[in-house]
Amino acid sequence: MTLCGWPTECTEISCCESYIFRLYLLIFTFAVVIIAVVVSALWMLFEFRPNYRNRLRRQDTEEQQRIDERSFEETKYLRRFSELK
Repeated sequence: MTLCGWPTECTEISCCESYIFRLYLLIFTFAVVIIAVVVSALWMLFEFRPNYRNRLRRQDTEEQQRIDERSFEETKYLRRFSELK
C-alpha cells in the first residue's frame, strides 16, 4: 500500500487526490454509459413490441378511413351541386 491506500505510484497527497478524482470520473463515466445502454435497451423493447406497432398502424388506418369518408361525402355533395346547375 502507498500513501493513498490504493496501489499507485503516488508519493504525495496531491497525487493521491488527483488519482482519486480521476478514479471517480472513470466510475461516473462507466455509470453513465451503463445507464444509457439500459435506457436504450428498454426503449428498443418498448418500440418494437408488436402490440404497440399494430396500435400505431391501426390509428393510421382509422385516420385514413375518416379522411376517405370525408372526401367521398364532399365528392358526392359536389356532384349533386353540379347536377343542379
